[in-house]
Amino acid sequence: MDEWRPSAKQAEFLAASEDEVLFGGAAGGGKSDALIVDALGLQHNAILWPKYRGLLIRQTTPQLRELIDRTRAMYPRVYPGAQYSEQAKEWRFPSGAKVIFGYAERDADAMQYQGQEYQWIGIDELGHFHTPYVWEYLSSRLRSTNKAIPCYMRATCNPGPKWIRERWGFSVDGEAARMEIPVGERIFTRRFIPSRIEDNAHLSGTGYRERLMQLAPQERAALLEGRWDVVDVPGSIYGAQLDEATLGGRVGRVPYDPSVPVHTYWDLGVGDATSIWFMQHVAKEWRAIDFYEASGEGLPHYAQVLKDRGYSYGDHWAPHDIQVRELGSGKSRLEVAGSYGIKFRVTPNIGVEDGIHAARMLFPQVWFDATRCEKGLEALRYYRRDYNSRLGEFKATPVHDWASHAADAFRYFAVASSKHERKWGDIQQPKMAIV
Repeated sequence: MDEWRPSAKQAEFLAASEDEVLFGGAAGGGKSDALIVDALGLQHNAILWPKYRGLLIRQTTPQLRELIDRTRAMYPRVYPGAQYSEQAKEWRFPSGAKVIFGYAERDADAMQYQGQEYQWIGIDELGHFHTPYVWEYLSSRLRSTNKAIPCYMRATCNPGPKWIRERWGFSVDGEAARMEIPVGERIFTRRFIPSRIEDNAHLSGTGYRERLMQLAPQERAALLEGRWDVVDVPGSIYGAQLDEATLGGRVGRVPYDPSVPVHTYWDLGVGDATSIWFMQHVAKEWRAIDFYEASGEGLPHYAQVLKDRGYSYGDHWAPHDIQVRELGSGKSRLEVAGSYGIKFRVTPNIGVEDGIHAARMLFPQVWFDATRCEKGLEALRYYRRDYNSRLGEFKATPVHDWASHAADAFRYFAVASSKHERKWGDIQQPKMAIV
């Protein structure tokens, strides 16, 4: 392989024999390159076995493109005759072995691999996955009838969700760790191999380290130092506002006041999650008393959710695209919702960035119930911009993932709130006190 030689840390990852290995931590350590090489099963010449199947996962299909482009430069040099199928998104090797690219944007997407059998499964940027569900489900797809070809799971990531650190059992400093898990007569092993920019000689003298040093303190701690105890998610859009709300005592117990109408703000999913924020407006405060999210449900389900909450409702606000008519029925979702008793008002369409700015400006007026809004708060924390390691900067467009729906609904709340000011005025009550 003329174009690529492993660093010492990458070689350590490639030689690891544990069942599950996470190569993670700071940015720039060459994690993704190591992962796509490991998919070839070089330790045991797995790629020479006709039945070998490796599965390489990113959260979304567009995110796979960078990995696919990198394999185009690497795989044919390792095994002449290897061919890539764009339609199937898989490499086919002369032996009959395959390395397959896949995605799992939602937990339910993991089910598309049901009935499949792989000897190696790798997830690039595991930190994009909010829960361990996809990882745990895919582990059930590991099987090998060839005793000479062991089954492995591998992953890479920058510091991310707490479940990752808990699964691999390493400290917040991101130091190397190894653990053993007895299961019946078998001992399963997990290993964490830390990554640092210093491990990648190709970035020496490029100015990449200096760019990381200019990031905000918490993002710098994650992407440069590889720390896992930072409050902010790297690229978090509302991280600073959430920190201020927490430190200012605006996240705690926020009871429902029956004398004040509850306004709802929706992000209506089509084939994915629908999120709803429940807000009360008192004096100069907005009180987030509740949050709800579900996927795969129709409007009758959400109408029942509203009824079951038992709140006294004011306005229900939906995204501007609720007015689009469906070709099949000729009706808009606005009209369909009305038939179920949900009389939506339409949020003005002012653009994503302007909406984000409006949300940031409104944050100091919002109080959150920590228990009922827990999932919504976590989504706001993880709503982020992806980091472009090649350019050394965060991308302009927010990442569309599990956190987007709650964050979009909150953005619609911020945009629509000015109309509430004009319609309802201020209900004069004492300043909110967290109890």
